[in-house]
Amino acid sequence: MNARKAPERAAPVRRQTGLESLQRRGRISRSQRAAGEAYGAVWRRSRTAGSIPSSLARAAEPLSGARLAPDPGLALTAAEARLRARHHLAALRRRLKDHPTLVAACDRICGQELTPREAAGGDREAGRLEAVLAIALDLLLRD
Repeated sequence: MNARKAPERAAPVRRQTGLESLQRRGRISRSQRAAGEAYGAVWRRSRTAGSIPSSLARAAEPLSGARLAPDPGLALTAAEARLRARHHLAALRRRLKDHPTLVAACDRICGQELTPREAAGGDREAGRLEAVLAIALDLLLRD
């Protein structure tokens, strides 16, 4: 038997985000990708939930000199950052005229970092979604 051996890879393959793949294929420009990445960063910041400290971490602290209560300043800072991100996201969505199709395209491709095919569920709809996203990114670039 003549079994073929698969070639070994030098490094693991990194999955490209939807914006990366669209720019690589010439579907969007560098500035459109930057606008989409900025939208995605704000979208993800607005979605992050504050972490709940583990009770096990407190049990591992020494009793002498240990703080018994978490620092409320850290929780407030995180909550304020989420609130600012939500306000910024609302402003970006107003640039999209709060159009549900444009917002959904940006949320799925820029925020969730899905490819158009993943976001649309197939090739046929992926082409339409690419066109919708290009319009949305152009609107985000306008002042």
